[in-house]
Amino acid sequence: MKKFNVGLALFIVAVGALLSFSPLKVYADPVTLTLESVGGQSSGPDYVYPYNMSVNGSATDTPMMCLSFTNDINFGETWKATIAQVMGNTNYEEAAYIFSQASAPHATQDQIAVAQWSNWVLFDADASSSVPSQYQGDVTTLLDTAAAYVLANPDSSLYSKYQIYLPVAGSQSSGDGMPQNMMGDATPEPDSLILLGTGMLGLAVFLYRRRSIA
Repeated sequence: MKKFNVGLALFIVAVGALLSFSPLKVYADPVTLTLESVGGQSSGPDYVYPYNMSVNGSATDTPMMCLSFTNDINFGETWKATIAQVMGNTNYEEAAYIFSQASAPHATQDQIAVAQWSNWVLFDADASSSVPSQYQGDVTTLLDTAAAYVLANPDSSLYSKYQIYLPVAGSQSSGDGMPQNMMGDATPEPDSLILLGTGMLGLAVFLYRRRSIA
């Protein structure tokens, strides 16, 4: 009886997963981002990673890094964004390596600040003039390290861990109409979701058949 219950539960979850997550649904439409809060660390007048964002009104916030130094956002502000994959775009791949340094479990405040400024400079060379003096050497070093990593690792699994949120022009609820480009952890891809659902469905059938034979 216990095996039957486990199999039935897996069957229900698998069917739900397959129905809820289809390839046409995951990346078909822009998502809505809302800036809920920041991590509290600033570098001069500028907040640095993490920017805590809700995605489509989610109750759980997702920590992200902003990539545009000149575009401003305010607390509670919302905008639409399309999702782009990191793999295949050199700048995005370098940004992913830099982001991984800031989001590492034991990253120090200085490492986070250096990573944030590095990505700002990567996407906006003019931001280099605003880098605090104590970080300038480390920012240059991290940018060089990121470029070398991408050159040496064109197919790194690191790139699939993150994704880019590209703002839809004019969708910002206030401000200049062009909010931040953001980087955050990747959501599961459609193929992965279908594989998960199919695997659970197969396990449920296997458990049910074992019970029937017994």
